[in-house]
Amino acid sequence: MPRILHLADLHLGRIFHGESLIEDQAHLLSQVTARIKENPPDAVLLAGDLYDRALPPIDAVRLFDKFLSSLAETGTAVVAIPGNHDSAGRMAYASGAWENLGIHIRADYRRLDEPIRVNAADGSSFDIFALPFVEPALLRETLGLKIDSDRTANRMALAEAAIEIMRKSVSPGQISILIAHEFVAGSIESGSERLYVGGSQSLPAELFQGFDYVALGHLHATQTAGDNIIRYAGSPMAYAFDEAKQPKGFLEISLDSTQLYPEIEFHPLKPLRPMLVLEDSLDALLRDRTYDSACESYVSARINDGLSHLNLIGRLRERFPYLRELRQLPLEAIESGAGGTSAVLETTESVMSDFLDRAGWEPGDERDVALSLLADALDSRGGEP
Repeated sequence: MPRILHLADLHLGRIFHGESLIEDQAHLLSQVTARIKENPPDAVLLAGDLYDRALPPIDAVRLFDKFLSSLAETGTAVVAIPGNHDSAGRMAYASGAWENLGIHIRADYRRLDEPIRVNAADGSSFDIFALPFVEPALLRETLGLKIDSDRTANRMALAEAAIEIMRKSVSPGQISILIAHEFVAGSIESGSERLYVGGSQSLPAELFQGFDYVALGHLHATQTAGDNIIRYAGSPMAYAFDEAKQPKGFLEISLDSTQLYPEIEFHPLKPLRPMLVLEDSLDALLRDRTYDSACESYVSARINDGLSHLNLIGRLRERFPYLRELRQLPLEAIESGAGGTSAVLETTESVMSDFLDRAGWEPGDERDVALSLLADALDSRGGEP
C-alpha cells in the first residue's frame, strides 16, 4: 500500500511581529526529517508556500536546501509546487538537477500532463500530478487559451482547463494524486493567510474530482475541502495568534486501489515555542504562578482590568521575553464604541516595524537605521506625536 506524507505552507523566512521564525522552522523540519528517516514513505508532497515571499532571505533558502538534501539522502521521492507566496521562476532554478535526485520541483504549467510516477516499496506504483498556484495571465499564455469573462470566472475556467488536462492523462487503474495550492470555497480561513476580497480566487471542490487524493496547500488549518479525499495539511506551526489552538503538523496517507477512501493520519509537530493568548488583569499576568509556563512561549497579552498602566510592554517582557502582542481590551471597547477600528495597542515604532515587515525589510543594518531615525524624530518632538 503506497504511503505519502503531505505537508504545506512552510513559509520559510517568516517574520512574526518583527522577529524571524527561522529557528522555530528549523526545529519543526528536523522532526519531519527524523520521522522520514525512521520510516521512509514512498513520497513527500510539499503543497506550496514553501517560502514566505518571492525573494526569501538567505537563511530560509539554506534551510530549505538542507531539508531537501536530507530527504534526497533517504531516497524518498519529493514533489513540490510554488504557492502564491513563492516565486515560481526562482523555485524552478536547478529543478533539473534536483530531479536526478528524485526531488521534483514542478513550477511550470507546460508539464501538467506529465505525471511523476513513483514506485512504492510494496511493488505498486502511483502517479502524482502537479498544479502550481494558478496565475491567470501566465496559465492562459502557456495553454494558449482565450477566455473572455470576468476575473473570478476567468480564473475558475483556467483552473478547470488545467485540471482537465491532468485528468485526461490519468492512466486507468493507476492510483493518481493531485497536488495544488488553492483556496477551495467553504474552507476555514485564518488570519495569517493572504486571502482575496469576496472569494475572488476561490475554486469549487467539484473541480478536483477524478483523483484518488488531492493534496492542498494555502489554508493553515488542517481540514477536508468538500470531500474526504480533498485535504489541506495545514501549516506546520501557527503563524498568527488566532491559529494558536489549531493542531499543527502534517498528514500521512495510505492508498489502496481496492478501497474507496485512503487511510489518513495526522502527525502533530512540537513547536519550539508554543503560541499562547493570555487574558487577565496586569497584576495577575505579572504575579500569578499559573503563567510561569508561558515564559518560553510567544505571548499575546490581553489586559482586561480597565486600569491605567505605565510601561506595559517593558514590565510584561520581563516576565514573558517572547511577548509579541499587547492588547488592552477595555480601551478597545471604548474605541469600538466611538467608531474606531483599532484592535491592538500600537506605538509609532510598532506601526513602522510592521510596515517594514510587509515591505520585506530583513533585520539588519538598514532596518536598524530606519527605526533609529524614527526614534530620533520622536525624541525631537518630545515623544509620540
